[in-house]
Amino acid sequence: MEELRYFEKIASCLDNDEIRAWKRSGRRVVGTVCSNIPEEVLQAAGVLPVRLRAPGLMDTANADSHLHRINCSYSRAVLELLLSDRLEFLDGLVTTNTCDHMLRLGSELAANARIPFVHYFSMYHALGNASREWFVMEMEKMIAHLEVSFATKVSPEALQQAIRVSERVRSLMRRLNEMRKKDPPLVSGAEYLTIALAGMSVPKERFREKLEALLPALENREPRERGRPRLMLVGGGCDLPGFLEFVEEQGAWFVADDLCFGTRYYRGTCRETDAGPLPAIADRYLSRPACPSVMGGFDHTQALLKGMIRDWRVDGIVCARLKFCDHWAGFTKLLTEALGREGIPLLDLEREYQTSGSGQIRTRVQAFLEMIDS
Repeated sequence: MEELRYFEKIASCLDNDEIRAWKRSGRRVVGTVCSNIPEEVLQAAGVLPVRLRAPGLMDTANADSHLHRINCSYSRAVLELLLSDRLEFLDGLVTTNTCDHMLRLGSELAANARIPFVHYFSMYHALGNASREWFVMEMEKMIAHLEVSFATKVSPEALQQAIRVSERVRSLMRRLNEMRKKDPPLVSGAEYLTIALAGMSVPKERFREKLEALLPALENREPRERGRPRLMLVGGGCDLPGFLEFVEEQGAWFVADDLCFGTRYYRGTCRETDAGPLPAIADRYLSRPACPSVMGGFDHTQALLKGMIRDWRVDGIVCARLKFCDHWAGFTKLLTEALGREGIPLLDLEREYQTSGSGQIRTRVQAFLEMIDS
């Protein structure tokens, strides 16, 4: 589809034309490694946040000399980008402690990055008022570090403007996600992920302009094959549209997802409160499905996922989790048991970060779809 080519081009690489134009104007770019890092704070500092990915990277030999192979392939891929000088366009990095692998990655990035700003954002690991307060304090620390490092000022007005810009984007992405409710969906799972990835890699206003132009074309496109099984995709570190396309080619549609690189990134609404912009930002992040690393977050996440399963009329779940990710392994077991009691099947696929497909995955997906159809 011609209107999708811009998004496909942006999603196919990390350092894109929009980033280069931003840099030529004298502005800064900061890479982030987790969807829980509050990008509104970076935007308010006049910085372009870019979610780090490694499209096309197939060899992590340099990173493997620093991180053991039992570290997930996403963490090794990001470190490989740094060690092979593919992050030279960045002016900063924000790391976090989502899990032990990410904590180890953060240490390596801080030790090896030759850039002026490397910030450690300490992630909350529970839900509740204490986590909200923790999240606000961590944002205040990041603001102080940004102001000193980049000689800038992050004002409440700048934060409010960043929230408004992000909310306009999230509203459009909700409209796009609604198109997946139709039978057949107006946008495939691979197409949705491609669009979502582009939004993490360009200035928000630019993405909004392109998305506003795309949505009418998608809403008026010719319908495709009806009656395919309707799947939801969950999992960590899945930013490869080719993987979704591979599964959909077996005769299904991904009509919903809860990916950190997909719907979860855009989920929720930031509502202004008397407490100020930082608590409002924290509330949105805490309202989303919880990362599997969050203690006691399963019931919260399960309830949100069941709502999506109902509203998007999902027939089955595919969990694409990274090898050696203990948090997603545990979450998948709990989710399999919970959904099994509801009669909703789940296919657990362990994969490496850059795995788009294989004969084994094809066989397991085909068997799963036959089970759904039977």
